[in-house]
Amino acid sequence: MQVQSRSAFTHQERKVALWTLLVAVLIAATGLVVQQWTRPSLGPWSGDQTVAAMPDVIEAQPIARAS
Repeated sequence: MQVQSRSAFTHQERKVALWTLLVAVLIAATGLVVQQWTRPSLGPWSGDQTVAAMPDVIEAQPIARAS
């Protein structure tokens, strides 16, 4: 005896949805891994990453409050 269940989706539609979800998770995980391995792009300013020293500046210090 065959039992027919009423479902909103067919077996093939559920299978396609599962594969789509699996691919989406794989793309998101790959994006996270790639993001961890690369530094953010600075656009046209990323060519020279050296920091120019400012004359007479040793370290930035907060301004002390007068008590």
